[in-house]
Amino acid sequence: MAHTIFILGTDPQQCKELREILQERVSDDIVTAHTENNLSNIKESDTVIITSEEKNPGILLLYRRLLHKLEEQVHRAELLSDLIRLFSSSVQMDELLDRVVSKSTDVLGDTAFIVLSGDEGQIRLESTFSKDPGRLVKMLISLVNLRSQGVGGDLLSELFTRRQPLVISNLQQANIPAELRSFVDKHSLVSLLAVPIQTKDIVLGAFVSLGAETRIFNDDDVATASALADFTAIALENAGLFAELQRTAITDPLTGAYNTRFFHEVLGRETARAERYTTPLSLLMIDIDSFKVVNDTFGHVVGNKVLSQIAVLLKQSVRNTDFVFRCGGDEFGVALPGTNLEGAMHVAEKILHKVESADILTSLGYTAAPVTVSIGLSEYHRGSHFETLVAEADQALYASKRSSKNCARAFQSLNHSA
Repeated sequence: MAHTIFILGTDPQQCKELREILQERVSDDIVTAHTENNLSNIKESDTVIITSEEKNPGILLLYRRLLHKLEEQVHRAELLSDLIRLFSSSVQMDELLDRVVSKSTDVLGDTAFIVLSGDEGQIRLESTFSKDPGRLVKMLISLVNLRSQGVGGDLLSELFTRRQPLVISNLQQANIPAELRSFVDKHSLVSLLAVPIQTKDIVLGAFVSLGAETRIFNDDDVATASALADFTAIALENAGLFAELQRTAITDPLTGAYNTRFFHEVLGRETARAERYTTPLSLLMIDIDSFKVVNDTFGHVVGNKVLSQIAVLLKQSVRNTDFVFRCGGDEFGVALPGTNLEGAMHVAEKILHKVESADILTSLGYTAAPVTVSIGLSEYHRGSHFETLVAEADQALYASKRSSKNCARAFQSLNHSA
């Protein structure tokens, strides 16, 4: 990169003498300026030497300009430092994106937003910020109104396809829809900077910053926005991987039901909540009747399909707030927060009917009697432990299997009949 030393002062002779001294020692180009001439050519990479303290309008103007550039560089460094700390923290993804966008307006345009690409090429607005909230609201309304026509659709599509930063330095002359043109004119928007948020394999979205009045984006702005987008991509990718790892860690791979480890975690949490808030909690323990016969007769592949179908039927029989677990082998558990024993019995009867009427083996192409299940249930009582709740539901399950199978028994009714 070319580097120049500028010697500034009001005394031409003094500037000349200093230039001669420096020329003997450095190979850089040296320029003297004792008027406002040549001041516009100074770049950030150049060195400036001021030889006079006398007031000179041109030198003072340059000094203010250099000071402003220095302040910008400090703000950029602070922004990147803040982002590193932010991305290293444990904040939720929504909050992280909001803070990224708001912090960007300290250095870039005063209005910014992040869009993320969804399924089938859909684009959703994720986080927004503006130093002028009224302008932001109007901007978003304009964008929504344009969505049916492809809000900046061509612009974002081009960005996602090229996977390179896009800078529009003069929105007044840019080829944009008439509705967006009206918004740009009304709010004195002059420039746009859009940077793809991307991993090695895919574009996840884009960071967009809008400059108003005299704000024109430069190479430093592109570099800053690109760093911001890179950090965001890493955070989004890590969040996706973490969510997948979390899901895998608590899910039974065969049935998609929650696994035994999560079974104990949820019951520990829900019994503590029931104890604290005096709310009901019930547990169903479910066992497939004569499952060994199914495996011996039709093989383990069919047996696995039966297990998967049972898990589906259980999920269809409960609320989104309930939990379905595979506890090992052919045994399942269903935790029902906020449900008392009477309500749990209704759920159990619903499951019995749903499983039998599904006639799983026939649906798989085999001639056989319908698969059925036996259910034991219990309700949590204050002062006890979740292990007690499990043991009671297990006892009720054994009672169901010892009787006629394809039925449900409650632990509390066993004690009552004793």
